[in-house]
Formats: sequence, structure tokens, C-alpha cells
Amino acid sequence: MLDLIRDLYAHQEWADAEHWKAILASDAARADADLKARLVHLHGAQQVWLGRWQGLGLGFPKAEDHASLEDTFHFARACHAALRAYLSLREEADLSEAITYTNLAGETFTQPLYELMVHLAFHSQYHRGQNATRLRALGTHAPGTDLVNWQREGHPKADWA
Repeated sequence: MLDLIRDLYAHQEWADAEHWKAILASDAARADADLKARLVHLHGAQQVWLGRWQGLGLGFPKAEDHASLEDTFHFARACHAALRAYLSLREEADLSEAITYTNLAGETFTQPLYELMVHLAFHSQYHRGQNATRLRALGTHAPGTDLVNWQREGHPKADWA
């Protein structure tokens, strides 16, 4: 299971970086408030879930917390670096650890770490799909970032250039 989760997270970072390249290359996308808000949410969720796994109660960032899209881009890269570091320290046995957390509605839940990690990968995929739709509506190219694309390309590392 740990190998699968590592693949999902490597794909997640690659796909996020591909979206960021498309967004930063488009004036229309750079200026779109809805796209920025969703990016802050997507990467904010990555930060919040990682914090929950580490026993931290982090607040959820808001779009206005980021003065510019470049701030959000740097936040995204930092979130992925933190996720990579966390995953590098995990062992298979860690995945069954019970994680107790409180959601944004104040409800407390306990679930195994592996379920929460898979959830986060799917959550990011969902919002990348929304972003792709928005990019197309703005007349901007939306990169193909399906898991199968990443696999066909030989599991490339994320390119944040």
C-alpha cells in the first residue's frame, strides 16, 4: 500500500506542477480570482491534512492570505516538499495508524492514515479537474494530467520550472 500511496503522491505533485505551468503561462488564468481561490484551497487542504497526520491543528488559508498568485505558487511548492518529506519517513506499518482529527465543522473522526492519504490524492485530483475546466473556459490550454498519462510518460518527477 505504501508504494501505491507514494505513486499517487508523485503523480499528484507532477500533475499540480503541470497545471501551474499552464496557469502561469496565461494572462487570463493569472488574473482569474476563482482559479486562485481554488488553488489556495487545493494546496491548503494538502497543508491541513498533513498537519492533521502530524497532530497539528492548522487553520485553512484563504485566498486573501496570498497577496499574489506567485505567493500561492510558492505555497504549493512548499506543501509538496512537506508531503514528500513526510512520506519519506513512513513505513508500511505506519499506514494503519489511527488518526483522530477535527474537521472544519468541528466534528471529530478517527480513521487509518492510509484512508486519509488516499482521500487527499483524490481531493487534489477533483480540484485539478475543476481547474482544467476553468482553464478551457478562459481559452487556455489545460494539460493532460491523468494518472495514466503520468504512467505512460515513465513516472516523471514534477517540473516546477
